[in-house]
Amino acid sequence: MGNMAPPPDAHRNASSGAVHGQLIQARDIHGGVTVHASPAPPPPPADVSLDPPRPATAVRGREELLEALGEAMETGAPVPHVLTGPGGFGKTTVAAALAERARARGWTVFWVRPGSVEASMVEAAVEVGGSRREAEQVKGARHQAARWVWRHLDAAPRPWLLVIDNADRPEELDPENRPGDHLGWMRASPGGFVLVTSRVDDPAQWAPARVHRVGELEVSAAAAALADHAGLTELPGAAELAGRLGGVPLALHLAGRILATHRVLFPDAHALLARLDGGIGTLDELAAPLVSGTDAERGLLAGVWELSLRLVAEREPTAAPLLRLLSVLGPDAASVPLRRLPLPELDGGVLGPLDEAGLARAVNALAVHGLVSVVSLRDETALRLHPLVSETVRAGFGEADLPLLDEARKLLDRQRDQDLGFEVRARSTIAELYTRLCSEDDPVLIDSMVSGVRSLTVLGFPELALDVIRPALARAVELLGEKHPATLRARHELGDTLRAQERIEEAEEVYRSVYRDRAAVLGPAHPDTLSTRHQLALMTGMLGDLDTAAAEFHALWEAHGEENEHPTALQALENLAYVRMLKGDLDTAEDGFQRVRRARTRTLGERHPDTVMSDYYLARVTSARGDHAAAAMMFGRVAEVRTSLLGEDHPHTLLALKQREGSLRQLDEE
Repeated sequence: MGNMAPPPDAHRNASSGAVHGQLIQARDIHGGVTVHASPAPPPPPADVSLDPPRPATAVRGREELLEALGEAMETGAPVPHVLTGPGGFGKTTVAAALAERARARGWTVFWVRPGSVEASMVEAAVEVGGSRREAEQVKGARHQAARWVWRHLDAAPRPWLLVIDNADRPEELDPENRPGDHLGWMRASPGGFVLVTSRVDDPAQWAPARVHRVGELEVSAAAAALADHAGLTELPGAAELAGRLGGVPLALHLAGRILATHRVLFPDAHALLARLDGGIGTLDELAAPLVSGTDAERGLLAGVWELSLRLVAEREPTAAPLLRLLSVLGPDAASVPLRRLPLPELDGGVLGPLDEAGLARAVNALAVHGLVSVVSLRDETALRLHPLVSETVRAGFGEADLPLLDEARKLLDRQRDQDLGFEVRARSTIAELYTRLCSEDDPVLIDSMVSGVRSLTVLGFPELALDVIRPALARAVELLGEKHPATLRARHELGDTLRAQERIEEAEEVYRSVYRDRAAVLGPAHPDTLSTRHQLALMTGMLGDLDTAAAEFHALWEAHGEENEHPTALQALENLAYVRMLKGDLDTAEDGFQRVRRARTRTLGERHPDTVMSDYYLARVTSARGDHAAAAMMFGRVAEVRTSLLGEDHPHTLLALKQREGSLRQLDEE
C-alpha cells in the first residue's frame, strides 16, 4: 500500500476552552501520550485584608501620634514604625485610624494579622502585580519569598500602607534575626509605609525602627472617648468613671458599650461607677454578652491580660506568678521596692527555684510586655503595675492562690515598718483577698486585719486604726472566742491603738486583761506574753510611776536571756535607758541607747523607724548634756529621715523638728 497522506490538521491537536476532568493529548497514534491532571484547588486565601478595621468612634487623645505617623507616611520613612504598649491600650485603633487616612489618599492598605504573616505578605505582593505562578513557587522558601515579596512591594505602581497588627511574637517576622535587622517581613520600602503593632516594648528588638509607646489616655480624652462609645454628647460622671478605669481604652470601650446597651440600669456614668465598687471584674461580667467574634479573647480585660501573661510565660514561666505576687504587694499603682523581693525568701516559694538572673529575666519579660514598669523610687529600683492590670489580675484569684498570699505576708513581715505607706496598702489588699477566699472563721483573716491596723497606727492614723480594729476584734471574739491566739493579738493591738491616742488608762486596762489571758494560754515566758507585759510597764511609766516601770523594764530585759536582740527585749532596754535619762543618769542612758541602736542597725537597717527612734533618744541625751549645736544637727537628721519614712506631718517628724528648734534657740541664747 502506498503512503497515505495524513488527514487535514492531523497534527493540530491543541484544545482550547474550559477543560473538566483530564485532557489526553496525542501527536498521532504512534507518539507518546501525555496526561494532564486538572490543577489542584487553590489554597484558602491568606489572612491579608484590603479592608482593615475601621474605628467605630473618633480616636481621642492620639492626635499628636497620628500626626507624626501621617507625616512619616507621606514623606517616606527610612525605617518602619512600631506601636508598642500593653494589650487593650489602643494600638490597633491608632493603626486603623492611620489606615483610614491612607485609604482616603488613594493608598492601598494591607492589614496582616498574626499566624500567617509569610502567606499574607506573598498575597500582598500578588496584589501589587506579582505573578500568582511565581508566588506559588516561592511559598515555603522563606528567604526567597522575602526577596520576591519586597522586590514587588518596592516597585508597586501606587503607594501602600502595610500594617502588621498584633506582632506579639516577633519571631513571626523573622525567626532567625531581630525584626529590626530588616531581613524578614518588617522592612522600610520606597513603595510604601510599614507600621507594626506589638505588646513587645523592647527597643533592642525593633531598632532602628521608630518606636512609639502607646499609653493610657489622660482624663479629658478618656472621658470624651467614654461618651463616644456610649453614643452620648453629654455623660454625667464620665471623668470619674474614666479615672476609675485608668484611662485604658479597652476598658473605656467596654464601659461605653454597657452604658449604651443598659441605659435603664445605668442612666449615667455615676451608676456604672457605683456598680464597679464590687471590683473591676464586674466590667467584664457586664460586657461579656456584648463581645463576640473569633478574637473575643482580646475583647475583655481579663482575656487581654491573660493573653499577655501566656505570651510572657512561653519564655519565662516565673513571670506569671511574679505578676500575681506584685498585684498583691503593689495595688493602686503602689511601687514595690525591689529590695522587698529578697531572693533568699523567694527561692523555692511560689515562684519556684529562683536565682538573681532568673528574677531579672522575669522582671524584664513583664516590663517588655507593658505589664510592669521599672521606676526609680528615692534612688532605688522599684516595680509598678498599672492599677487596672493589678486589679484585674487579683479579680482572677482563687483558693489556689492562698499560698501566694501567705508568701506576700511573710515578705511584708520580714521588713516590717520600713515602708509604711506601701505596707498599709499591701496588707489591706491581702485582708480583702483573704476575706474573699477563706472561710470566715479562719484565724488568718483576723491576723491580716491586725497587721494592717498596726501599720496605720505607726503611720499616725490611730483614729482610722481604731475604726478597723474594733469590728475585727468583735468578729474574732464571735468566731474564735476571747482567748484564741488570733483574738489575743487583736486585743493587744486595740491596746496599742488606744495608747497611740493617749488614752492611757483604757489602754492599761486592755493590756492587763490580755496579759492575764496570754499568760494562761501561752505561758508567762512566751514572746507574745512578754510583749504585753512590756506594754503594761510602759503604761506604768506614762502614768508617772517611773521607779516601778524601770524595775519592770529591767526584769523584762533579763527575762529574754540570750534573746536580748528580740524586739521586745530591745524596747525594754530602750525604755529603761529613757527612765535613767529622765533621772539624770546620762552615761548609763547613752550606753543603753547605743546598745539598742547597734542591735537594730544589724537586724533592721539604718533607716528603719525603730533605729531612727534610737537616734532621736541619743539626740535627747546630747541635748541634756548641753551640746546644743550637735543636738540640733542630730535632731535635723532624724527629722529628715522621718519625713521620708512617715511624712512631714507625722507626730514623730514634728517632734524632732520641735526639738531641733529648741536646741537652736538654746544655742542662740549662749
